[in-house]
Amino acid sequence: MIKQEAPDHLVVAVQTRKELDAALDRVVGLLKPAALTKGVGISITRLAPGRYEACLNSSVPPGTTTESWGARNEPR
Repeated sequence: MIKQEAPDHLVVAVQTRKELDAALDRVVGLLKPAALTKGVGISITRLAPGRYEACLNSSVPPGTTTESWGARNEPR
């Protein structure tokens, strides 16, 4: 399941690793046009088991996607 919070922010909830890989590919694909337009990268953060957040992030170089574990520290 992908729940859109805002055009630059998506939350992913999955049950299995197979679902996770497909969901993260999908959200990166959805965010990529906006990231390219804004000249920013995409960060993916694991919030809890099976729950991930993907958002545009000006701290990430354009054309790059980063992944991290734990809560996001910088504001949206």
